[in-house]
Amino acid sequence: MCFSILSHFRQYDPTQGVKTWNKVERLSKGCVYQEGNFKELIKLTDWSGSRVLYVGDHVYTDLADVSLKLGWRTGAIIPELEDEIHTINSAEFKKSIVWLTALEVLINEMQVYEDPESQDVLSEWLAERDNLRKLTKTVFNAQFGSIFRTYHNSSYFSRRFKRFADIYMSSIVNLLKYSVNHTFYPCRSALPHELSFADVVQRCSDKTHHSEQS
Repeated sequence: MCFSILSHFRQYDPTQGVKTWNKVERLSKGCVYQEGNFKELIKLTDWSGSRVLYVGDHVYTDLADVSLKLGWRTGAIIPELEDEIHTINSAEFKKSIVWLTALEVLINEMQVYEDPESQDVLSEWLAERDNLRKLTKTVFNAQFGSIFRTYHNSSYFSRRFKRFADIYMSSIVNLLKYSVNHTFYPCRSALPHELSFADVVQRCSDKTHHSEQS
């Protein structure tokens, strides 16, 4: 559906694989519909405001307009999410991230020492840090890494869907695990001045230790 194309809804018969050409006067529960537009959808359903959750797989075509113009809640379908979660939950990736974070703490502390011996150690750590950064990037994809992150920062794609999607998932069937009355509350993200590197290392280490035990 979109705002610009004023096509009407057509009922789809999944058993026959065809759609009807009769005008749809109302939307019935359990039926499948194709085409249509947002103006007609609002007219047929009287849906409005933030109580509507609209789900799509394209940031601009599906989610941006309904979020900005209608004020609906939005959900993004990102199939690649399953592979991402599988990778970040692997023991190798967790250990690499924990050591990378700890190494950056050491580098930050070592920078104040200017004697040759300390500088040699610092150079070794910086080289090891570069290798770990490459490893934790290419483990997702050898060419461009994760679609959600580039090193420490969110990717452009990640920033865009976080701007227009209230929730995201790998498949619409993920929502079957929740009741229709379930409320998803946002997680509080720590700002740089609220969380020290040492806290990050400890939290990552605890998660890795718990995963290895289970």
